[in-house]
Amino acid sequence: MRLFAAIELDTGVTDRLLRLQRELNLPSAAVRWISAAQMHLTLKFLGEVADGEVDDVCAALKLAADATPAFEVDVTGVGCFPPGGPVRIIWAGLSEPTGALVACQQRCDEALAETGFKPETRAFTPHLTIGRVRDSSASAAIRAAVSRVRAFEGGRQGVDEIVLFESLLKREGATYVALCRCPLATERG
Repeated sequence: MRLFAAIELDTGVTDRLLRLQRELNLPSAAVRWISAAQMHLTLKFLGEVADGEVDDVCAALKLAADATPAFEVDVTGVGCFPPGGPVRIIWAGLSEPTGALVACQQRCDEALAETGFKPETRAFTPHLTIGRVRDSSASAAIRAAVSRVRAFEGGRQGVDEIVLFESLLKREGATYVALCRCPLATERG
């Protein structure tokens, strides 16, 4: 099973991200846009996990969630990865000045490390992937389009649970199935 831990997005946020994709007005030959059903904030990609380990993964995420109060993030800004060279990803940014999002991700990483998953060595760069570039020769046009909407405001996203998803790879693209939901310590208010 191919698994990842993530935060699901509210419909209002995904609707604004879909409008942003249309506003960028880039040809589908150059960019494969992420559908609303596939939009999420990845906290930890686990990769291939045996069926028998799923309960342990859920238990670890529950420990992380129990130690994390609910919080909110603002979806704001647009950019590209990598910052130089051919563009591979178009993303919407996230702002959460209290550090709660980073703390949530770190708790997930630490709890999962206790069950045998390799801790993340790269710095956590919270973002929402909205497009994957198919044609790197379109990088200049993509960067120009992104610069026109750089000040994008996607609204506020409440975070009150961590979700473990299975990614089912199909010919028409990936489908995500929630395997467990781990509520955070308190409801956001």
